[in-house]
Amino acid sequence: MEHDTPQPLEEYVPGVANGHHYMAKLCHFADGPWSIEVVHVEGLPPLGDSDKSWPTREEAVQAAQAMVAALAH
Repeated sequence: MEHDTPQPLEEYVPGVANGHHYMAKLCHFADGPWSIEVVHVEGLPPLGDSDKSWPTREEAVQAAQAMVAALAH
């Protein structure tokens, strides 16, 4: 009998920070922390932050926004 490995739940969150439009891909396992898989920023290379995690979705969304806001223009 095969056991399926749990797959992470994925959610795409759009936003605008520091004049940049972005789409963050958040991931998490049931009852687990949230992580930022990748942040696609309009006109820039994708940002990644797979080494960190946050206990709530809201904190992960704020972290993605802060990543984009920190970009120098």
